[in-house]
Amino acid sequence: MTSRRRTWIVALLFLGSSLMLGGCALFSDDTDLSIAPATEEGLFWRANYDFMRGEYEDARERLRLLVNQYPESPLVPEARLGIARTYFEEELYEQARVEYERFLNFHPRHDRMDEALYFIALSDFRQIERADRDQTAARQALAAFKKLLTEVPDSSYKEEAKEKITIARRRLAEQEILVGLFYLKRDKFVGAKGRFQRVLDRYAGTGWEPKALFYLGETYDGLEDKKKARKMYQQVLEKYPDSDWAVECGDRLGIKVVQRSQPGENSMYPKEASESFMDLMKESWKDLKEGFKGGLESPFE
Repeated sequence: MTSRRRTWIVALLFLGSSLMLGGCALFSDDTDLSIAPATEEGLFWRANYDFMRGEYEDARERLRLLVNQYPESPLVPEARLGIARTYFEEELYEQARVEYERFLNFHPRHDRMDEALYFIALSDFRQIERADRDQTAARQALAAFKKLLTEVPDSSYKEEAKEKITIARRRLAEQEILVGLFYLKRDKFVGAKGRFQRVLDRYAGTGWEPKALFYLGETYDGLEDKKKARKMYQQVLEKYPDSDWAVECGDRLGIKVVQRSQPGENSMYPKEASESFMDLMKESWKDLKEGFKGGLESPFE
């Protein structure tokens, strides 16, 4: 984690309370925090110190003590957010979600409610699996980010939420493609058709449309509906002439297609999105490509 990221984390966790405390003096450099008084302020700032040192469990215990011993303190909302954040930093995402939801239950109109909504969604987002695995987390993250944008449309997390919505939608579309290919490979054309069509209906704008159209054409060909098959191939040539699938569709139609872009330029994952995704999901491009190619034998739904 970069120092800039660490500073951002600490600021998010404790800045609101430092402003709220107003005249409360901070510990000096030579203060022995191990003997800090068990006042609400002392517990809070000792938790801050523990958090900055990466001692998340200790920070969490002090924040819980603050909440339990001083339930009327103005620091309680910040402490609840801090408890949730310690779980998040430990990558205990389910526990983090529970604590953020608890914060919203107790403080539904708090100024930092959008922070809680964002980290609920991010907790799901961090658990997104490869496309050939269960995508419950992707669906939950998508719904949670949309809830944030609906409830707090001017949130400072708006742009990050939109970016991650795009990534989650791509992953869900990708799984539909893989399931469709699984069915198509086994001549289960009706099931395949539903999956490829769903990409076009639900996940427009994700970049998977030309591939979905091509394989929808293959599916109709398998159903012996040549007219609809040609229509799918023609749509690829008309709407996505520079896609990798235009050449394949041209072959099916007996038309020679010369790509104007070099292979790989029209990747499903633009550079900025893929870098963000890799940072969060800790996957490599090799892992991602293996996910594209290796999931056809898994009969997931």
